[in-house]
Amino acid sequence: MKKLFCILLLAANLAHAEASLPALTAEQWRQDLEFFANEITTKHRDPFHFIGEAEFDQAVSKLRQRIPSMKDYEVVAGLQHLSALIGDGHTFLDTSGLYARFPLEGFWFGNDFRVIRAAPEYRKALGARIVSIGSVSIGEAQQRVQQFIPQAENQWYVLNSSAKQLMSVEPLAAAGVLPDPGSAEFTFEDDSGRRFKLRIRPVPAGASKSGEVAIEPVPLPFQHPEEALWFTYLADSQTVYVDFRSYQDLQTQSARLWDYIGRHPVSRLIIDMRWNQGGNFTKGREYLIYKLIFMPALNRAGHLFVITGRGAFSAGMTNITDFRRETEAILVGEPTGARPNGYQENHLFTLPLSKLRVSCSMLRYRFQPESATHAVFPDQRIDPDWSSFSAGNDAALQWILARP
Repeated sequence: MKKLFCILLLAANLAHAEASLPALTAEQWRQDLEFFANEITTKHRDPFHFIGEAEFDQAVSKLRQRIPSMKDYEVVAGLQHLSALIGDGHTFLDTSGLYARFPLEGFWFGNDFRVIRAAPEYRKALGARIVSIGSVSIGEAQQRVQQFIPQAENQWYVLNSSAKQLMSVEPLAAAGVLPDPGSAEFTFEDDSGRRFKLRIRPVPAGASKSGEVAIEPVPLPFQHPEEALWFTYLADSQTVYVDFRSYQDLQTQSARLWDYIGRHPVSRLIIDMRWNQGGNFTKGREYLIYKLIFMPALNRAGHLFVITGRGAFSAGMTNITDFRRETEAILVGEPTGARPNGYQENHLFTLPLSKLRVSCSMLRYRFQPESATHAVFPDQRIDPDWSSFSAGNDAALQWILARP
C-alpha cells in the first residue's frame, strides 16, 4: 500500500539561496497572477472549502487592477494574501528569505506579546511587552497581518503565525502598519509598567539569528531551537525530557535516545512536540511510537507524557494523534496549531516570471473523529505562563514534573 507522506514545507523552512524580492513590470506580475490563480484552483484538493469561488475570483480581480500602482513588495504580499484566502496552512506563498525582519522574537502570553529574543543592541527590550509598532497598537497590528495568515486551521495556528508576521517588515508596510519597509519606533512596557521606546532597524532578508540573545534564564523547552531532536536527563525525578522539533535524521537521533534510556534508570519520559512543524509522520510512527508501544515500563499512565502546543502542525500534529491512539501518553499543554481533519500534502509550483514558489494542498486527511475537528486538545490544558517563563520555567513541564 502506497504510503502517504505528511510533508510540511512552511515558508520558514524552505531554503531560498540568495533570494530577493523580484522586480517585474505590471504586465509580468499580471501574468504570474493568472498562472498562480489557475494553479491554485485546479491543483488544490478543494480550493473553495473555506472561501467561495466568487469571492476568491473577486480578490484576484482586485489585485490585478491594483498592480500598476503597487510596489513589488506589495504585489508579493498581495499574492501571499490570496494564498491565505484558501484557508489551510499547507497552501501558501513561500516568502522565506524574501522579507526583511525586525531582529526581535515575540511570543504571545495570553494577550501580551513579549520579546523573548533580540539582537544585542536591543537587549533592553527582552521580557518587555510590545505595546505598539509605530503609531499602531499591537492588537491592531495583529488584526492587520491576519490577512496573510490562513484562517481555516484554528486560532492557535493564527496565534503562532502572527508572531512571525509581526516581525516581517514588508507585510507590515503592505498592511499599513508602517509607512514603508524601514526602521520603526517600537513602544515597550516592562513588568513595572514603565514604557519606553526603541527605534528598531530591520535586518536583511535571510539574516542569521545566531547572534541574537535570549531572555535569561532560558526555560528548558526554549534552549535548543536549532536542533531537530535533543534530550536531557532530569536525575531528581528519573525523567528524560525530549524536545522533538523535526524529523531530520530521526532514525539516528531516536536510536541515541533509546540507547540512553536503556542504560539509565528512567521512570518517566516527556516528549515535547509543541514546536514540531511537520515532516514524514510515518517516521515518527516507526522510530518513536512503535518503539514505545513495546516499552511497558514507560508506556503506561503517569510515565509517558506528550507536550502539545500552537506550533504543532502537519506531521507533528498527526503523530500527536498517534500517541493518543496507540500509547497511554497523557497530552499536556495547548491545543495543536492544526486541525486533525484537514488539508495536507504539498503540490509545489513556481511562478514563471517572478520565480516565487507556491504550495497548495493535494489531499484531505482524517486523523480523529469528526466531533472534535478544530485541534488536538490536550488531556491537561496548560497555556504558556509569563510568570513561569520569566523565572526560567515552563508551565506545562512544571505540571508534569510535579506529579508523583
